[in-house]
Amino acid sequence: MSAALFLCAGCAVAGPWFTDATEEYGLDFVHVNGFSPGRRLVETMGSGGALVDYDRDGDLDLYMTQGNGLPALDPSTTDRLYRQDDGRFVDVTEESGLGASAYGLGVVAADFDGDGYQDLYVTNLGPNILYRNMGDGRFVDVTASAGVGCDLLSTSAAFADVDRDGDLDLYVCNYVEYSVETDVPCYFGDLRIYCGPNEYVGIADVLYRNDGDGTFTDVTREAGVYEPTTRGLGVVFADIDDDGWIDIYVANDMTQNLLFVNQGDGTFAEEGVLRGVAYNGDGIANGSMGVDAADYDNDGDIDLWMTNFSLEANCLLANDGEYFYDATFDVGIAEPSFLALGFGTRFVDVDNDGWTDILVGNGHIWDNVDRIDDALSYEQPVQLFQNMRGTFVDATERSGLDEVKHVVRGMAFGDLDNDGDTDAILCRSNASAVVLRNEVGQASNWVGLGLVTAAGAPAVGARATVTAGGVTQTREVTSGASYLSGSDPRLQFGLGEAPSADVTIRWTTGETTTTHASANRLYRLRAEPPGASR
Repeated sequence: MSAALFLCAGCAVAGPWFTDATEEYGLDFVHVNGFSPGRRLVETMGSGGALVDYDRDGDLDLYMTQGNGLPALDPSTTDRLYRQDDGRFVDVTEESGLGASAYGLGVVAADFDGDGYQDLYVTNLGPNILYRNMGDGRFVDVTASAGVGCDLLSTSAAFADVDRDGDLDLYVCNYVEYSVETDVPCYFGDLRIYCGPNEYVGIADVLYRNDGDGTFTDVTREAGVYEPTTRGLGVVFADIDDDGWIDIYVANDMTQNLLFVNQGDGTFAEEGVLRGVAYNGDGIANGSMGVDAADYDNDGDIDLWMTNFSLEANCLLANDGEYFYDATFDVGIAEPSFLALGFGTRFVDVDNDGWTDILVGNGHIWDNVDRIDDALSYEQPVQLFQNMRGTFVDATERSGLDEVKHVVRGMAFGDLDNDGDTDAILCRSNASAVVLRNEVGQASNWVGLGLVTAAGAPAVGARATVTAGGVTQTREVTSGASYLSGSDPRLQFGLGEAPSADVTIRWTTGETTTTHASANRLYRLRAEPPGASR
C-alpha cells in the first residue's frame, strides 16, 4: 500500500465531507440563552449535549442542556432527552422523568452505580443534578442522596475511576464567583459587551470520590487537586504517563492549565509547569475552553489539545513520553486557528485513514464583535484540521465546512448511524442544534470497539491499541472532554485500506485482552470474561 493511499483514503469522495442531517433526524431542539441588552456573563457560555445509549439498544440517544430566561426561570423551558428510533430523534423528556428547568450548561454520561446503565450528570448555574438511569427508560434525581449538588457556576464535568476501586469518580469544573444579581457590566468604549474572565474571581473545581454505595465524598483538598482561583471550563481524564493510573487535565480561562498526575495512592501531584502543559510555548496562559487527549502522532503516548480565545492560536501539546512541548506552530495549526474562537472539539479520524484529525466548533462570545474588529465575526465555521501523518492542513474549505457559520459552544461526537465513521452534534448558542453527518469516512475501512464493563456499561479508562497497515493507534475510553459535552464512548479506528487489525485492550484493572479484528465491524468486548462478538 502506498503512503499516499493510506494518507488520504477518502480524498476521492465527491461533495461535502459533512451534510446537515438535522431535519432528517427530526431534531427540533432550540437553545435559549436568556439574552438581555445587559449581556450577562452566563448568557454567552452555553450550552452542551451528550450522545449516550441510555436504553442499551445499540444506537446513540441525545441529551441537550437548555438555558432559560433570567433572572426568573421559566418552568416550561427545560433540558431535553431524545431517544433515537430508526434514525429519528424522538423527544422522550416527559416520560423519562427528566426536563429540569434550571439554567443548564453541561452534561456528561457514565454508569456511576455499576448497574450497566449510563446515568447523567448535568451542570448548571446553581445546583447541578445527578440523574440515575433506572434501566426502564426512566431517570430519578439522586443529587441530594449522592451529595454532588455543587451549588456554583459549574461548566464541564467528567467521570473516571481514579483510585482503581471499580467505580467511577467525578470531576466538576467550576468557573467564577457569579450570580445574575452580581453580574458585572462591561464595555468596549461605549459598547456594552460580555465580560471576560478577569472581571470575576475564579473558584476551585471539585473532585468527588465515588464511595460505591450511591454516595460521593468531596476529596478535593485531601486528593491534592484544590486550586482556589482557577476558572475551569474543560476537563479530560487520560493516562498521560502510561502507568495505568488515570490523570486529570483541566483547561482554564486565562489562568494556567492544570495537570494532576495520579500518584496511585488516592492523591495527585499538580505538574502542569513541570511537564510543559500549563502555558503555551510562549509561556502565556490562554483563554482555554475545549479540551481533548489522544495519540495524534501514533507514537504510543497520549497528547493534549485545547481550543483558545480569538487572537490566540489553539494549542497542541505533544507528549514525548515524559514531558510535553507546544507543537502548534510545527504541525501547521497556529495560523488557521488564530482568528477563530474555539469551544467544543475532539480528535476524530474523519476520513478513517488511521490518523486522528481535529474538529473544532467555533463562535465568538461577543455578538457585536464586528463593531470592535472587522476582521472578527460572531458566527464562524466549524474547522477541520486534517492529519497528514503528524502534521495538519486546514481542510475546512475542502470539506465544505466553510459554507455555513455557527455560534458553537458544546460539541458531541459519535457514530449516529453505526456506519463506521464519526458524526457530530453542534450545540449552538441561542439557536437550533445541528446534526453533522459524516459522508467521507465510509470510503475507508474501519473497526469499532465497544469496550464494556462486566455489567455492560462503557469501560471508562480502558485503553485500546490497534495495529493495521503498519500503523499503530492508541485510544482511551473517556467520559467527558470537548466542552460542556459527552460523546460516544465507543472507540472508532480508521484502517485505510487494511482489511483487518490486531487489537490489544488494557482494562483499568491492568489485565489485557488481545484479538484479531476484521475491518468494517463493530466489536463489543467485555472486561470479564474477555471476548469479542459482532
